[in-house]
Amino acid sequence: MRRRGASRGVGEAAMVWRSVVLAALVSVSSFAAAPAPAADLEFFTGESLYAQCSAKPTDADFAVRQARCSGYVLGVSDAQQAVQGAGGAGRVCISPTAGSPQLVEAVVAFLEGHADKRPLAAQDLVLEALSAQYPCK
Repeated sequence: MRRRGASRGVGEAAMVWRSVVLAALVSVSSFAAAPAPAADLEFFTGESLYAQCSAKPTDADFAVRQARCSGYVLGVSDAQQAVQGAGGAGRVCISPTAGSPQLVEAVVAFLEGHADKRPLAAQDLVLEALSAQYPCK
């Protein structure tokens, strides 16, 4: 007879994986409202992400764009943390005092300071921004 909780580590890993997949699906579905140009169908670019993140409070769709920005940044961050938690390389080590606004601010500042990189895949830029702001030592 198997002890209760004996396979807990595997179960928790599966739950984390399901959560990551769900977060990715939610992030992707939130961008479905704005069709991507044909050249960008394979990934969300830094330019597209910056367009969401740079919304002004006076914009009619400010709340939606800010939610898309935050959702994308947090989804990439959560996926990276799950990879690291499963034994992957430590690339981003977020401070315990950092909250979601600080993560988004770090990514926005990176995108503003690296306009030349915006045509690249957004997930790569988010990871680059977060690893620069929160490096693992």
